[in-house]
Amino acid sequence: MNMKLDNQTPAYLASLFISLMKEQVTPNQIMAGIVHLATANHELDGMIVSVDCFRFLLATMPMDTSASGVTSFVISLSKEGVTTLMLLDALSIACYVCGWLDAANQIRLTYKRLQADAVISQMLGN
Repeated sequence: MNMKLDNQTPAYLASLFISLMKEQVTPNQIMAGIVHLATANHELDGMIVSVDCFRFLLATMPMDTSASGVTSFVISLSKEGVTTLMLLDALSIACYVCGWLDAANQIRLTYKRLQADAVISQMLGN
């Protein structure tokens, strides 16, 4: 499997997530921050399948809210222009690098579906 970051995703995000995961932070704990960010900034509002994508992901990878500091940090990344799609892309790479292959595949699938949905929603809106 050959996974690469999207051109829009800063490489430091994947490195950051890899470092966190090496310190025993789970992808589920990082996912809690991503989901909170997505709902707080309404970034995915108006997209056709965004809710279904997250429901599928959370059914297979339940959020772990035990690391509130990680959640707060991930949410704060939006101040730097980081988007939900960037975070999902970086988390999928980090999971792949750290050997969480099932999580990497599920996150990558969600990322691709959301990316396609954003394009379709934009086309329908124009």
